[in-house]
Amino acid sequence: MNNYVSNYFIWKNDFSKTRRLRFGGELTVPHTGTRISVGVENVQNLIYFNEQSLPTQHGGSIQVLSATLNQNLHFRALHWDNRLRYQTSSEKSVLALPTLSLYSNLYLQFVIARVLHVQFGIDCDYYTKYYAPTFQPATMGFVNQRTSKVGGYPFMNLYANMKLKKARFYVMMSHINQGMTGKNYFSMPLYPMNPRLFQMGVSVDFAN
Repeated sequence: MNNYVSNYFIWKNDFSKTRRLRFGGELTVPHTGTRISVGVENVQNLIYFNEQSLPTQHGGSIQVLSATLNQNLHFRALHWDNRLRYQTSSEKSVLALPTLSLYSNLYLQFVIARVLHVQFGIDCDYYTKYYAPTFQPATMGFVNQRTSKVGGYPFMNLYANMKLKKARFYVMMSHINQGMTGKNYFSMPLYPMNPRLFQMGVSVDFAN
């Protein structure tokens, strides 16, 4: 961040140290499968890449508030795991964050013939629109931008995980909702998420 020379960028800086102070707490209710965590962080002298792809230092302090709810439900073989997070930054032009993000995983978990453990389900990732940093190939870093928002799109996977003794294997159709929930599926500006894709894999533990 202080000194850099390349074919495309040259800079020489003398940045101060970044300081972070965080306070938080967590409440867990095992009987209902509920976990709530809240935190406040103060970041002083944050160093980031500006819209010109150059490192710069924010002279003041930035406050980040986050609150996360984890709620796991199950009835016999049916499980539903959820994580909902709210977060906000006092300087969105310096540190941009999606206001809400959600991960939900609905699955059946059971055993076949007392030996084959199976987990079959569908999961979903979603976050609200925000000015996500974009990638700068010349510096291999992420830079702030205020021209294009990403988000507001659910990314869904259909999967089956299986375990037989020391072997684990899976099959998955990722992004099964492609073309059904809109076409604006970008993880960052100009970088689309993977299209619908079938995947499979196996892992074997040979340890004694």
